[in-house]
Amino acid sequence: MKIPKHYIGKVVKLTWEDPRGGGERVDIVSAPKGKAALAKWEEYGLVDDITDGVVRIRHSDAYSPGDKDPDEALFTWVVEDLVVSVVVLSPEVTP
Repeated sequence: MKIPKHYIGKVVKLTWEDPRGGGERVDIVSAPKGKAALAKWEEYGLVDDITDGVVRIRHSDAYSPGDKDPDEALFTWVVEDLVVSVVVLSPEVTP
């Protein structure tokens, strides 16, 4: 799924399908095929970059003592072709 650039800066729930790697022992006749063989992930975070078909999701920031700007962050990278859906999350407005 092509992710539009206007998602950059948005907090999202991004659902993607994860190809499972080798090493799983399964009977040949019951080995899953196609999309049935893919695991599903739901990532929550800030889309902060889309480059070369890869979406970078920023989950959290770390600040060194006394710093006002973060110097580290926790990220996940997802290939756009593996993305199934994107839901933009919005803050709850209290009356």
